[in-house]
Amino acid sequence: MIGAGQAGLSAAGTLHRRGLVSGKDFAVLDGNQGPGGAWRHRWNALTLGRAHGVHDLPGFPLDNPDTWRPASQVVGEYYGAYEQHLGLEVIRPAKVKAVTQPQHELFYIATDGADFTANAVINATGTWETPNIPYYHGLEHFTGKQWHTKTFRDVEDFRNQRVLVVGGGASSTQFLMMLEKVTDHTVWVSRSLPRWNPEHFSPDWGRRVEERVTTLVTAGKAPRSVVSNTGLALNTESLDFINRGVLVFRGFIDSFGSDHVTLNGPGPDGATINSQGPAVDDLLRAGDPRLAQMHRNTEILPGHGTDIHHQWVTPIDSILWGTGFQHSLGHFDPLGIRSVHGGVVVDKDGVTIPAAPGVFLVGYGASASTIGATRAGRKAAVAAIDHLGQSTESNVTYRKLF
Repeated sequence: MIGAGQAGLSAAGTLHRRGLVSGKDFAVLDGNQGPGGAWRHRWNALTLGRAHGVHDLPGFPLDNPDTWRPASQVVGEYYGAYEQHLGLEVIRPAKVKAVTQPQHELFYIATDGADFTANAVINATGTWETPNIPYYHGLEHFTGKQWHTKTFRDVEDFRNQRVLVVGGGASSTQFLMMLEKVTDHTVWVSRSLPRWNPEHFSPDWGRRVEERVTTLVTAGKAPRSVVSNTGLALNTESLDFINRGVLVFRGFIDSFGSDHVTLNGPGPDGATINSQGPAVDDLLRAGDPRLAQMHRNTEILPGHGTDIHHQWVTPIDSILWGTGFQHSLGHFDPLGIRSVHGGVVVDKDGVTIPAAPGVFLVGYGASASTIGATRAGRKAAVAAIDHLGQSTESNVTYRKLF
């Protein structure tokens, strides 16, 4: 088992309930210093109440947590308690460098501290270790500070700065709302228009999203960004910040200089704005009272992409990249599991990899959400047991390198 986040712990719990023993029949490797998975690295201002939600681990509910506490603390403690509850002997820190298969049906797992061999591998490494920062012309000349969702810690780092927030996902909108407390100079840009979604994020809606993602990954296509599948929640809070001018999309990046960015859009004066995405554009044109301030001060210009060619330059001190992550699967490159489309072909069960029998992916594609990760963890554990003929004999060996 590689990874001890939601998906990895769900899989480990299923193996435990099937009678397998941690440290004898299976091992859980985790690259972190302690429990919590990617959650342990989230910024303190992200309280549990502002997080998208944490799904209960199987048979171990997170009862009445303090939603005002940092999610990193709550989830770290919760995952740690689950590990203790099951007696999981998680091996950490153990960052996996490569997975090879020099012998038939036997995998060789090299980490930065020890080597392991196993008959099956469940991978739950998620995306946190592979942040995505796109390249723009002149970016190498920018001399200010650059931050990413992965490295963001405290909004105070941006006090009184001119901040360019890049990205069309929920992280970027959260950053903009937080930055309002410390600076009046933020500019929001992305590669495409905001995808505001007025639909209620219900379980039925979630299942439809999962079905779309599953169709992609079963064809071997790389999973798209979260926001491309879900959109941004257009609710009372986001409408308020749009109306106040905080969540106003300002255009597209043309190039960078040492202390500035050149944008493709209508300009910073607030008198005109380019399209804010179809959902918000429709509300503006309909005179929705929730956007009264924007109606008084702005005129919306047509445009649904990069067809606005007015360039303007704005000075910036920092760039905050809310541009997401890629799946951390580089350690599987020796097995050649990637398809010609750049993704990994996943079987209809959502976890089995036909190109590498004995390898199971969780937290990939449709199972990247917390609820999807829990279900996928269970599926992967059962599939791994079936792959091994439901043997409960020891399948893991260790070779120390130090």
